[in-house]
Amino acid sequence: MRDLRVLLLTGRMAYDELHKMVSNESNVSVEALPISVAAFTTPKLVRRHLAGYISKWNPDLVLVSGLARGDYSSIHEEVGVPVLKGTKNLFSIPLLLEHLDEVKHSLSSTDAADTIIQKRILNDLRSRLKALEREAVFGVRNFRLDSGLSLGVDLPPRIMAEVVDVTTRPIDVSIANAEKYSKWADIIDIGASIATKDPERIAEITQEVRKLGVSVSIDSLDPKEIAASVDAGAEMVLSIDTGNIEVASRIPEDIALVCLPTNVSAGEYPQNPLERAQRCHRLCNELKQNGHSKLLADPIMEAAIQPGLLKSLVAFYHYRAIDPDTPFLAGFANVTEFMDTDSLGVNAVLSCLGVELGVSVFLTTEERPSTINCVRELRSAAQLAFISKVTDSPPKELGITAFAAKSSKHSLQPVLLDDSYEDTQKGSTEYTPDPKGCFRIGVDFSSNRILCEHRGQKGKIQRLASDKMHHLLREIMKRDLVGSIEHAAYLGAELAKAEIALKLGHSYQQDEEWHVESLTDILGRSAVEDAE
Repeated sequence: MRDLRVLLLTGRMAYDELHKMVSNESNVSVEALPISVAAFTTPKLVRRHLAGYISKWNPDLVLVSGLARGDYSSIHEEVGVPVLKGTKNLFSIPLLLEHLDEVKHSLSSTDAADTIIQKRILNDLRSRLKALEREAVFGVRNFRLDSGLSLGVDLPPRIMAEVVDVTTRPIDVSIANAEKYSKWADIIDIGASIATKDPERIAEITQEVRKLGVSVSIDSLDPKEIAASVDAGAEMVLSIDTGNIEVASRIPEDIALVCLPTNVSAGEYPQNPLERAQRCHRLCNELKQNGHSKLLADPIMEAAIQPGLLKSLVAFYHYRAIDPDTPFLAGFANVTEFMDTDSLGVNAVLSCLGVELGVSVFLTTEERPSTINCVRELRSAAQLAFISKVTDSPPKELGITAFAAKSSKHSLQPVLLDDSYEDTQKGSTEYTPDPKGCFRIGVDFSSNRILCEHRGQKGKIQRLASDKMHHLLREIMKRDLVGSIEHAAYLGAELAKAEIALKLGHSYQQDEEWHVESLTDILGRSAVEDAE
């Protein structure tokens, strides 16, 4: 926004907050209409008061809240100043003002600006990322897999999702997991079992996963399984160490290789971070000398505390000091799978560390209930971290977020925030059965659906499924399966709880209150004082 004079119209409740937000903008004014909340704004109300405001501020543009009702186009003809809708979210106003010069011609007198401003930001970010892809120099730092997927130090991190233990699980289960992960992952990693070798199954699954349209890697140290998967179309090998390096001579040079600092067959697993970096670097150099140019180093990411996440990060840091060009692969699953806490925040921190270190491939999986949705979480977090790097700013207020349970800001609600509310007490627990039957509700994380079973009084069973509660409610009402207001209210509350559980990966139990698993203060303040 340059010399454009803008008048913001809001309600009394939001006036102070909005005035404070734009206090540094000399060409932005704020007026409170005689209403409590901006959502009650109407064209009639604006028309009644606008002449005085225009005389006072002489604006070039008037913005009402995105929550305002009605069409404001006719007011422009009366007063000679455009009256358009701003954002629904109060806290998005500064962002709108920042981009006002670019989006002012797209603003509407009927529709809120949130979508417009968000699209503008995302389009700008996409343009910057595409420019990075076009300008990247391919060679040691960046390369392309045969499928066309590019990865490297100068490019956005790619997400690799591991389908684990494919040699010991039914093939249809492995393929179903691969299909689920492929919605968010760039590469599907086929993880073999250490105890069971099965090259034929590895080859079959590789061929099936390739049909999903993603790049495929093979996660095995066994030469036969590696060869079978590469022959079937795998484009990356996890992993090569000094114990199986001879298999590299049988792998085409256009296949990407991930280098470890170990010799698993001999039981060698260096603990010292510098030694780990040096051994990994030597192996990469040896493979380069043998003609392999598509290489990634993996100094090994380990669990927090034991064996130690910090030690792992130091190993990556040492390697990057030795060699600034070779791309990294980091197994973030080794951290999230071994931590009893919500994975989203962990993935966000790991992504930021990974971007700082120049990690090109983030590896994760979803083997535990606590890591449900990890692939999606890691993709969002990786994008947030990389955009932060590109824009040279902290990963905050960039126009994209990686939230699932919390929000970046709390919106002002159109209710009075005072003590005039009457607290309700717990009502009767008595329940009158619905003559039309009862419902059982569950959540299926594998198919990402809410499951809803209705049992009628005459024994008829109807089963419905959807990832959206309102789809289920509409179908239930259409089929006339609810016979009382009490039952309808109960059903709406339970289905809403089930949808939230599905989105967050939270355990769902019908008829039970939302349970938050969190660590309590097992020491207590007095115990801490005693220790001191």
